[in-house]
Amino acid sequence: MKALLIEKPGVASVVEKEIPVPGEDQTLVKVLACGICGTDYKIFFGGTNANYPVVPGHEIVGAVERSGAFEKGQMVVIDPNRSCGKCDYCRRGMPQFCEKLQATGVTEPGGFAEYVLVENSQVYPVRNVPAERAVFAEPLSCVLEGVKMVKHGFYDRILVVGAGSIGVIFGLIFRKIFPGAEIVLAEKDEKRAEYVVQTFGLKVDEPKGEYDLTVECSGTVGGFKACFEHTGKGGTLLQFSVISKDKTVEISPFEIYRKEMKLLGSYLNPFTMKEAVKIIESGEFPFEKLVTDRLDLEGVKEYLSSHRKALMKGIFSQ
Repeated sequence: MKALLIEKPGVASVVEKEIPVPGEDQTLVKVLACGICGTDYKIFFGGTNANYPVVPGHEIVGAVERSGAFEKGQMVVIDPNRSCGKCDYCRRGMPQFCEKLQATGVTEPGGFAEYVLVENSQVYPVRNVPAERAVFAEPLSCVLEGVKMVKHGFYDRILVVGAGSIGVIFGLIFRKIFPGAEIVLAEKDEKRAEYVVQTFGLKVDEPKGEYDLTVECSGTVGGFKACFEHTGKGGTLLQFSVISKDKTVEISPFEIYRKEMKLLGSYLNPFTMKEAVKIIESGEFPFEKLVTDRLDLEGVKEYLSSHRKALMKGIFSQ
């Protein structure tokens, strides 16, 4: 099979690999589509943790090829994160901090390949859904973890910095659960902003004044600074995106104190994958409209190596 292999940060090639053979409690999945995530760019350039060499890609939808637990041909989505269930963090109900955490596309071979091998526990069947919508199950599950952290607050004004696919998903979910709130997405790319307004009816504008809730979805230091600056008194800042691990930001402890500001981080997707699948199957949100670039493996390599970004969302599809 063909796979995109990152040998070390900055070095990648499309290679031939043996099709994996599933063992007991494993499923071999034929990849139908795999989304390109900001984390994949950071893995390519060494900006986050990964086990090299690695086949990246963790936003996976596919069809069961071989499995003792699932019917061949069944469409499935994959939870890339697998905890041990035994360490102290797992026993405390925080598997995202598992001391032996494994992640498809980060520590184990991922979805930028013709086939991917996963544990049965990572497999979630999905029914009557186009692959281009199902590919958003994993990112949606991560968004739902962030939403879980803030959903019980009262917000008149909400700012989401970054109107890529993640920012749009936050905007759509917030519009449903916080009716009446002013929701603003901030986006520097004018073409992307126009697409979001026309396709999803979300408001895209420059941040103005203070907001009760700010969510950083740009993956940039500038995005975090904007969120910090515009978080109002008694407000909450949710750091959602992955900013490269070598980046730091100088902030004012006095402002946190003066505003009684709450700073939150949202990491991975503990216990949210099943809910994400149900939302995907409901058809309530047209996530497939986020897909604007469809690529083969060479195309994915070119996007990662040149840091080229899709208008909204690029996916590997076959």
